[in-house]
Amino acid sequence: MKLNRKLTALQAQDAEIRIYEEKIHHLADQMISIDLDDGVKKNYAIFQDVLAKIK
Repeated sequence: MKLNRKLTALQAQDAEIRIYEEKIHHLADQMISIDLDDGVKKNYAIFQDVLAKIK
């Protein structure tokens, strides 16, 4: 029973990692240039999908 719960948790984590990796890969393919002098608000807006709160 304990192993089944652990397996379920690991499968859920794997699915979450795969979704996150797809988002990161999509951004990397765009080769977006950023300027650190633009500030946090502007750069956060560019990467808001991957900077969302982690569960």
